[in-house]
Order: sequence, then structure tokens, then C-alpha cells
Amino acid sequence: MHTMIRFFCTISLCCIAVFHSHAQTPYLEKEVSVRSGTYLYEELFRQISAQTGVVFSYTGFDSKQRIFVKFNKQPLRIVLNTLFDSDSHRNGNCSYKLKGKYIIVNCKSVQKPKPENTSTDKSNITVNGYILNAEDSSELEESSVYLRQSKQSALTNEYGYFNMSFPKTTDVISISVAKEAFKDTTVVIVSKPQNTLIIYLQPKSAPISVMMNDSIRVTLSMDSVKPLPSPVADTTPAVSSFWERFAKRRANLRNISDTLFSNVSFSLFPPISTNRLLSVNTVNKFSFNILIGSSKGISGFELGGLVNFDYGNVKYAQIGGLANLVSGTSSGVQVAGLVNTVAKDMEGVQVAGLVNLDRGKVNYVQIAGIANFVKDTVIGIQIGGIANLNGSYTKGIQIGGIYNHSRNVFGLQLAGIANYGDTVSGGQLSGLVNTANLVNGFQLSGLVNRAEKVNGSQIGFINVTNSINGVPIGFLSFVKKGYHKVELAFDENLLTTLSFRTGVDAFHNILIGGIQIEKGRSLLTFGYGVGSAIRLGRKLYLNLDLTAQQLQMDKTDYAFNLLTKSFLGIEYRFGKNFSVAAGPTINWYSSENNAATDPIWSRIKQKTLSGSTDGAFGNQLWIGGKLALRFF
Repeated sequence: MHTMIRFFCTISLCCIAVFHSHAQTPYLEKEVSVRSGTYLYEELFRQISAQTGVVFSYTGFDSKQRIFVKFNKQPLRIVLNTLFDSDSHRNGNCSYKLKGKYIIVNCKSVQKPKPENTSTDKSNITVNGYILNAEDSSELEESSVYLRQSKQSALTNEYGYFNMSFPKTTDVISISVAKEAFKDTTVVIVSKPQNTLIIYLQPKSAPISVMMNDSIRVTLSMDSVKPLPSPVADTTPAVSSFWERFAKRRANLRNISDTLFSNVSFSLFPPISTNRLLSVNTVNKFSFNILIGSSKGISGFELGGLVNFDYGNVKYAQIGGLANLVSGTSSGVQVAGLVNTVAKDMEGVQVAGLVNLDRGKVNYVQIAGIANFVKDTVIGIQIGGIANLNGSYTKGIQIGGIYNHSRNVFGLQLAGIANYGDTVSGGQLSGLVNTANLVNGFQLSGLVNRAEKVNGSQIGFINVTNSINGVPIGFLSFVKKGYHKVELAFDENLLTTLSFRTGVDAFHNILIGGIQIEKGRSLLTFGYGVGSAIRLGRKLYLNLDLTAQQLQMDKTDYAFNLLTKSFLGIEYRFGKNFSVAAGPTINWYSSENNAATDPIWSRIKQKTLSGSTDGAFGNQLWIGGKLALRFF
């Protein structure tokens, strides 16, 4: 019993699946087979009804006439077009239409031929039919069927069917058919009001790749023989994923390898265009797009109210209200209210209200309200309201409101806040920070300069580098392979100071701290200075220092007591990590207190060259000396 139930359930499910599959197929796509022979129309109607489920309805049609036919698994559409071809029967000009499952046949009486008219017949022509695979007769969906001259086109549906209707302009029509991975085919027909075609496309043969030796790879196919160089780094910018998706969504772009041309194109938005569905296959000399336009390239001028899409190269001038998007190269002038993007090289002037995006090279001028992004090189001037970001080298000038970035710079970087360059041959100027690995030139910043190696100068509040062949100038410079010493010094004031000297021999910074110990309160000092060591011999150097030190009796003493000292001395370097320097100093002491009541002056009182009082300040000048021991 259970076996019977499973059997009937299986049969029922199969019937439902078959019925569902049958119901899903449109009537005009159902297959019809009729053995070769001569039949009455009414007999053919019965066979077709039995195979497809349609019902014929007609008046004024002689169903008793005979016709010779042979159909082998042909779509009902093709069968009906053949049966009602005006050359196949005597009922006159007949046509049909499908309404539900009913085929309604209408016939018009045959008109007497009119005198020959040499003028062109302007009536519409309909061309329909199927595009099939020549190998297995399978339907080819999304095949492109088009007329090159008039830009008429259609895509086949899931059954390989297409239909086009257009005004008659000539008695001979050349119809082109293209499909990705199939050979292009052209069919020439003599035009009639109704034209039904079945066109078979040959698949392109699969290539066979053979390595001939270590440097040559040869690709062999039935269509061509092409030598390809061995694997070498490809420097051609890859098409962006956006354009890959753009092409995948447009069958005509994938299928049609031919390039069509137009002098002038007008477009509201695709596909409402004078180039119709073939706009992405057409290069326009002049293009005017009210809202959005698409093309395979521009060879003159393009103006778009909103967006211009160009799957190819653009020459001379392009203006987009919002954006210009180009998958190839752009040369000339490109202006957009918001965004310009070029997948390959840009040569000329590129201006965007917000952003310029370029995957190839940029030559000459690039200006953006916010930022410029270039994957390859920039040769010229680049101005970004906020930033300029280049993936390769920049040869020229980068001006960024906040930040500039380039792998290599041959020229100048100017930024409101920061610059970065891997190798800079020229200069970096910024409000805050400059960073580079190698600088052949200079770095100038309001706060920090950082580089691994500098052949030139660093000018900033703080300079940091591994090595420098030049001079860093700033409040504090640290050169890893430069000059850095710890100094213990004694002077005529019995002040013992400990200083840190950093930079290079030619110019270094001095940070000072010290103390004078006596009975009672200690005299403290801290200060800053700069110095230079000029080489006189292998181990002998001339030292020039200028320092300024605040003196105070304790931590709560905030009175102005400044000791300015200039030192001229001789330094002898016993080795890499120890040297001794000694020499005279000129000292100038300025204090809020006069000499008579100043407790600090009473501690360091020296025989002065001059003394004066300037308002509330007392000033003293004298000559002293210093002995310094330097380590590291």
C-alpha cells in the first residue's frame, strides 16, 4: 500500500513539474514539429494547437488552401511568420496577434500594384528572429543585433529572440550580430515589411597556450596566432572595478567589438539618445547631454548637465555639471562640479569642485576643491583644497590646504599642516610637519621635520634625522649620526652646569642646567643656547657658543635674572667619546633688581667692564672663562 502511495505521489509531482514547465514557456516560444509535406492550413492549425495549446481564430481566411512546410522543433513564432508570409498563400496580406492563448488572424485583400515610385518608401520595416549557437542550436541570450548606420539595435531575450522596427531608408539592409565569445556575423537582406531571420553564430575557438622557451609564450587558436612576451611587469593601469561592473551590465559593450562614430550626439539620459542603445559603442565628435550621457569616447567636446560616462578616451574638452567618468585617457580640459575620474592617463587641465580621481598619469594641471588622488605619476602642478595623494612620483609642485603625499617628489611640496614624500629632491614646506626618507634639498616647517637622510637643510622648531649632509636649524635638532654631547662645565661664577649639546658640528643646540652651592640658599640656573664647532685640525676645534641662562635663588624666585654668555674656546677631542674645551667668555647680566640690592649679583659679583641701570633693570658686563668636559 505504501509503495502504491509513493508511486502515485511521484507520478503526480512529475506531472505538476511538467505542467509548470510547460506553463512557464510563452506560447510563441513553444516548439512545433511538422513532417515535410503539403498540408491544408486548417490541418496545420490543428497540429499546432495540439502541440502548443493555442487556439486559432480567423475570418476571411481560406483555411482550405495548401502549403508545403517542414518544421523541426521551431518556435511557434517562426512557424506563424512562415505560414502568414504574403508570398506563401493567396489570402492577401495577413498578420496575426496573440491574445491570451488565442492566435487571431487578420487578412487584407491584395491591392493592385501602384506605379513604380523612385522615391524611398518611408514605411516601417520589422526584422525579428532568433540567434542560435551554431554548434548545438541553443538559444543565445543577450546577443546584440544592430544596424551600424542608423544605430538601431536590440538584445535577444532568454529564448534568443529579437525584434526591431524602424523606418525604411533602403531596399537592402545590413544586419550585424555580435555576442561575447562568438564570431561577429553580418547578414544582408532585401527589406520587406516583415523579415524573420534565424542566425547561427560560430563560437570562437578556445586558445591553446604553449611555452616555446623561457622568454616566449605563444597562444594558438583557430582565429589567430599571437606571440606574447613572457611574464613582464605590466605598467598599464588596470581598469577599475567600477568600469568592470559597468561593462558587465551592458551587453552591447561586452558583445560588440566594432567602434561606431557620430559627429553629433544628443542625449536626455541613456537610452534616450540619438545613438540609442549603441551609445556605449559610439565615439562622438560633439556630445550634448541634458542630464546623463554615455559613449565610447569623445573626439571633440562633451557637455553634460549632470554626469558624463565615457567607456573610452576623451579628447580636447569635457564639462560635467556633477561628474565626468572616463574609463580610458583624457587629454585637454576636464571640468566637473563635483568629481572627475579617469581610469588611465590625464593630460591637460583637470578641475573638480570636490575630487579628482586618476588611476594613470597626470600631466600639467590638476585642481580640486577637496582632494586629488592619483595612483601613478604627476608632472606639473597639483592643487588640493585639503589634500593631494599620489601613489608614485610627483615632478612639479604639490599645494595642499592640509596634506600632501607622494612616494617621490622632484620639486616642491607646500601644505598647511603636513607633507610626506619617500624621496624628496627639492623642498617641503608645511605649517606643522614634514616627513621623508631621503631629502635632497630642504625641509621647512613650523613644528617638526623628520627624515632618514638629508642632503641639504632642515629648518623647523624640531628637526630629527638619522644623518645629514648639511645644517639643521631649529630650537632642537637631533641627528642620530651627528653631534650629541653631555657637557660638565665650570666658570668664574663657581657655577657648575650640565648641558646637552645636539645637532651637527656646524650648528647645534645647547640645553643647560646648573647650580652654585654655598651656605644658605643654592643658586640655580637653566637656559638654552646654540653653538658651532669649526675644525682646525684632526682633533682640534674652534668653539663658538651663545647661551642665555635664567638665575634664581630658589623655586619661588620668579624675578627676571638673565645671564647671557658668549664663549670662544678651543676644543681638543681625545677620542670619539671624550673632549676638553676651554676659553674666555663675555658675560652680560640683566636683572629686575639693582646691583646694590640684588641677592644673585652678590653671589656672582665680578669685576665689571661696565655697569648701568636702565629703568628698573640693572645691567653688568664682564669677562670670564669656562672649562668644559664633554662626553659621548
